[in-house]
Amino acid sequence: MSSLVKEFAVARASVKKSDREIGSAQETARCVEASAPSSSIVKFPSRPDPTFLSETIPLFYIGQNGDGFWVAREAEGRVGGIFLLKASAIRFARNKSAPAGCALMFVDPPLELDRDNEGSQSAEIFAAAIGIARRHVPTLVSFVEIAIAEWWKLLAQLSQAAASERRHRAAVERELFQGHYRLASKNDDDLPPS
Repeated sequence: MSSLVKEFAVARASVKKSDREIGSAQETARCVEASAPSSSIVKFPSRPDPTFLSETIPLFYIGQNGDGFWVAREAEGRVGGIFLLKASAIRFARNKSAPAGCALMFVDPPLELDRDNEGSQSAEIFAAAIGIARRHVPTLVSFVEIAIAEWWKLLAQLSQAAASERRHRAAVERELFQGHYRLASKNDDDLPPS
């Protein structure tokens, strides 16, 4: 378990960004790969043509990633974040485009943030924890299987020991009392001297 705790601390440290340093694109890609299967990564759609949506209006894509967190990202990729709630993702998009406002495009397939998270830090922590859990599920399952097998072995040994004790007591009763009495004492000192 200690290696799991250490890995969570390392994952959390790689996700956490201080004011002095901002993670590189490689770190972000590594966190994205760790938090979602590669088959769920979908490219963001292209911006609608200017006859439908003016180039002067900022466009934000909003959708859920493979872990179920909400992702908000500007179409040009300048800002983006991961959030626990859909309303938080919408509020982020509106705040980043204030005071002019923005257009929102809700995307159905799972999206993965391809830049540094400027959104919820708690969602980032949960995403790191889910990534660690996803990598360690096979280990955890094998650990549980081994624990269950050892538990059954222990129960079998205890059952055999109890049966052996009952057989031994019955043999003592037969030898001492020739089947006329049953030994009621739990202490062997109460037995009659031979």
